[in-house]
Amino acid sequence: MSSHASPARALLSPAQIDAALMRLPYEEWIVMPAAAAHVQELGLPRESLTQVIRTGRRRGVLRTKKEPDLRLFWVMRIAEEPYRRVPAIV
Repeated sequence: MSSHASPARALLSPAQIDAALMRLPYEEWIVMPAAAAHVQELGLPRESLTQVIRTGRRRGVLRTKKEPDLRLFWVMRIAEEPYRRVPAIV
């Protein structure tokens, strides 16, 4: 392992991700630092926000936007439930 290796990220459980997603305000744009504060209120590390945002976008629960002139990132929860895909039965 090199000295430049990044530390391993703690993976969140689906229940933790669901709780973090539902903590974000519904249909209201908030800046990412405010979203990080909501994640921290659940006792999750601030760094887990990236995983929450990516998962929320993949599930269709969150939207994000960037203000080019202000360099701010915004997030909005657009679903009332933390959708999860049901595995296909073969």
